Amino acid sequence: MPKQVDHAARRAEIAHAALRLCARDGLAGVSIGGVAQEAGVSKGLVQHYFGAKADLMRASAQLLRQEIEGHVREALREAAGPADTLRRTLLAVVELGSRAPVLLLAGHAFLARAVADPDVRELYRAGGDAVHREIAALVAATAADPGVEAGAEAHVLLALARGLADGVLVGELDIAEATAVLDHQLRRLDRPASS
Repeated sequence: MPKQVDHAARRAEIAHAALRLCARDGLAGVSIGGVAQEAGVSKGLVQHYFGAKADLMRASAQLLRQEIEGHVREALREAAGPADTLRRTLLAVVELGSRAPVLLLAGHAFLARAVADPDVRELYRAGGDAVHREIAALVAATAADPGVEAGAEAHVLLALARGLADGVLVGELDIAEATAVLDHQLRRLDRPASS
């Protein structure tokens, strides 16, 4: 009897190999042959699942988004209320620098590619826009000042979390220091506007 192949698992395995290469070499350094070698499969098998490099990169970008979302969902398992959810979400982004550096570096590779590639840009922006909307809604639900600009504040918090993740990744600060900086910024939301 022929061996049953889990095609979804095989595709994911190949896409994971592509993400590892993206993290190490950037998108320009990813090739069908390189991904095959990284995944330990034949070039023909990679081409069976992904007709062209663009298809593989699209699948890798989607996998990257799913992996980051999974990382955040895990962090939110025991969240209690909007303020705690906001903090845990942002901290999950910061922790990518230590817990999931491949995801962080692959995300940087896709960001660099997004500048010149409209398809990659659309994928990158769709994910970023969704995260921004969620953070803005949490800011609106937690801010002591009802007049806070939730959208602007969400951009500030996301930029801070991403920058802290990079700092953790390269060893400029550890998770405790990054958490302290994030908490310092979040305390601003607890203060009502001065009259």
